[in-house]
Amino acid sequence: MARIGHFSIGMREAKKICVRLFLSVIICVVMIIFSTFFIQMSTTHLNTYPWTTSTANRYNDRPTSSNTNEKSSHYYPDAYWDSRTPSLTKGNNQDSGTNCCCSDSYWDTLVDSDVLTGTQIMDYFMWTNRSSCRLAHDFGGKVLGNPSGKDGQKAVCIDPQVAPKPEECLVYSFGINSEWSFDEEMEQYGCQVFAFDPSMAMEPHDHTPGIHFYNWGLGERDEILETSDNVTKWQMYSLSSIYKTLSVRHGPKIIDYLKMDIEGSEWKVLPDVIKTGMLSKIRQLGLEIHLPDDYPLDGFRKLIRQVRALESMGMVRFDSKYNPWYISNFTHLQLVNQPAGYEIAWYNSQLL
Repeated sequence: MARIGHFSIGMREAKKICVRLFLSVIICVVMIIFSTFFIQMSTTHLNTYPWTTSTANRYNDRPTSSNTNEKSSHYYPDAYWDSRTPSLTKGNNQDSGTNCCCSDSYWDTLVDSDVLTGTQIMDYFMWTNRSSCRLAHDFGGKVLGNPSGKDGQKAVCIDPQVAPKPEECLVYSFGINSEWSFDEEMEQYGCQVFAFDPSMAMEPHDHTPGIHFYNWGLGERDEILETSDNVTKWQMYSLSSIYKTLSVRHGPKIIDYLKMDIEGSEWKVLPDVIKTGMLSKIRQLGLEIHLPDDYPLDGFRKLIRQVRALESMGMVRFDSKYNPWYISNFTHLQLVNQPAGYEIAWYNSQLL
């Protein structure tokens, strides 16, 4: 018999109690060890959240910081982000200055190279550089199927330094095709919209009080263009001529947003916009790029240099989306089932 306090128990019962106490202690120790392990794992996971470490470079959504003390919070004042978005103040196309993908020096070296490959060309058009704009909204577009999604939307940077100012902003919209969603949403935003399309067989008119339609086409020069049926003729004007003509109506204002969806004619228009100095009058540019599938590799190298010329003159890319309904085979690039259309948007850092 063993005596515990005022109780007397047998040796067998005493051994059972000791074993149970021992097992309880072991279980407690194991639980403490596992709790410590999971706490450490959770802390590590939070510290590698995409918005707080260099993982952000992978998603290209947020600037990063080398200061580990800043990892403790996901919420920072505006001054924090302003100091880490140099493209809004310095006009860079990437917040990294190193010669790696996808900095300015990386693309400059690659685009100027005679060994630029088809895959690299497509990578360049797909490059989003989204961290250059903190807040971008899509305006317009319509929902399509197979695959399901939205087509024709245009990204607009809403950051205060470059955002169109409601009740003051001016929009030029080239390429309507009876689809007015972008123009109507920009009117609702508070802009005066001037819309252009020679293919709609409509006379100039006010679509709404804030949307003014002209049956003019955008070209590299002022001319009458015969269409493929050899019957229809379109009146084409350069951007500088259109701006000069309409300045009587809207005044000598900056074009806050220039939308271009002109079915491949952009490759003729862009050099003229640069040559005539009209780029200095454009705050944001939304352009649908159309890629010809029968061009040789050298031809694509020339096209990509046209786009890069915009960026070298201060246009900062902040969005790019490929068109999943516009797929083609690029035989000369040895690429199949590739997007042949890209919606790309820039803002003009020279106007900050």
